[in-house]
Amino acid sequence: MRVKQTLEAPPEAAAGLPGEHGGEAAPNLLRRALDPRFSGIWAILACIAGFSLAIPDTFLTETTFKTVLGDQAVTGLLALAVLLPFVAGVFDLSIASVAGFAMVLCTWLSVHSGLGILLICPLVLVASTCFGVVSGLLVSRLRTNSLVTTLGMGTVALGLTQLLTHQNTIIGDFSADFTKLGQGYLLWVPLPFVYFAVVALILYLCLEHAPVGRRLQAVGGNPIASRLAGIRTERIEFTVLTISAFISGLTGIVLAAKLGAATDSTAQGYLLPAIAALFLGATQIVDRVNVLGTVIAVLLLGVGIKGLQLLGAEIWVVQFFNGAVLVFAVTIDDGGVNRLK
Repeated sequence: MRVKQTLEAPPEAAAGLPGEHGGEAAPNLLRRALDPRFSGIWAILACIAGFSLAIPDTFLTETTFKTVLGDQAVTGLLALAVLLPFVAGVFDLSIASVAGFAMVLCTWLSVHSGLGILLICPLVLVASTCFGVVSGLLVSRLRTNSLVTTLGMGTVALGLTQLLTHQNTIIGDFSADFTKLGQGYLLWVPLPFVYFAVVALILYLCLEHAPVGRRLQAVGGNPIASRLAGIRTERIEFTVLTISAFISGLTGIVLAAKLGAATDSTAQGYLLPAIAALFLGATQIVDRVNVLGTVIAVLLLGVGIKGLQLLGAEIWVVQFFNGAVLVFAVTIDDGGVNRLK
């Protein structure tokens, strides 16, 4: 039996010390390092090496590093926003539209309301979270399809965004302190990436090291069995969609502070990269959607896109890259797609 063999194994082998099989420690370590679950890390290093050789004067700069982190923070926040519901077996397609609504509403209020930013931000977060509340009620109580429901709520959010902008660009009347929240740095790290890291850390601790994470995964894996086991699946579905909208609203505020202006289409371009990061991250670290894998995927997309841009690639190449990554990730981890309601 396997247990008996383990018990009878020589102590030096169990301790990883040189013995009868002393030469196996290094190959095992190398095998683990080359595990496909860590391929994203190697891909990032390969991209950095390749672009550094091709365009060393423009790629290997502090500006490039800061730009990658700052730009990918928005994608990362939206990827985390869609990750949380997905773990529980629902999908939120409204994230980009809600973020765009929050960005426009924040900018519009700064110009037309006369309110201070300390009042505007809470109002924007509440308004954004309302989309998640409505989606959560429809999905959890009326058992509507989460894809269709959130797509509809996203369209509603987009319509309200267009109502505020009238298809024009709104220049925000923001204070310097608020602008620094989107354009400032903590040491050499852009503040938007700091926000992304903080949200990622919170979700990581909740999903991987807290009972609520196990309940979310149980609901996402088998909602019927979870309900029979006493887990309140409806409450979980409502909560994750509400938190997703809250994170999307926070992302919109970060975008407003980062850009200082807003249009009705700015945030829409982040939807595909966020979903691509979600599914690509599911192939990393563990064989399911997870926070650490999503962070790796976000950085990989950022390095790849920035390198292509510095090489002079046209805009279609960037879109092609994002779409190809999404198709590749879904092909590898198509099991996750079957969990959608």
